[in-house]
Amino acid sequence: MKKLRYLILAMTLLITLGAMGEDGVLLQLKNGSIVGFAFSGKPTMVIGAMLEIRTTETTVSYDYNEVKRVCWGEVQPSGISSAKDNINSNVVFRINANGLNVSGLPNGERVSVYDTTGKLVATAISKQNDVTLALPMKQSGGIYIARTQSGVSFKFTR
Repeated sequence: MKKLRYLILAMTLLITLGAMGEDGVLLQLKNGSIVGFAFSGKPTMVIGAMLEIRTTETTVSYDYNEVKRVCWGEVQPSGISSAKDNINSNVVFRINANGLNVSGLPNGERVSVYDTTGKLVATAISKQNDVTLALPMKQSGGIYIARTQSGVSFKFTR
């Protein structure tokens, strides 16, 4: 009986640990949705026309007028992970009201956006170095993954 009690206690602890999220930044948007980001490095926030959350590896940007509240809290994992470590990337992804802007791409680099079922939602090819590509997206209310041809990826909700 004691072993069964310990087994139940251990299983409860494992289930609880598996459901815990990571500390991160939560954005409550004016449309009512909440977006969370967990970073491997310490983030800094820059506020201007755009709200930018930066680490040495990643930059996340939202139109400041779309953000209602920013707080630090527990971000629940989505189960989607990046295909590649983006540490040496100069690519910057910015979410806006119309979709996604991507900058820092070399000439000829393709960017594609997929939904969680793997369906291609948007794509664009850079025509010159360091140009900003606009990927308009009509869909909203889902989780998306943007990926460059060279393997830099970014997951976001819209």
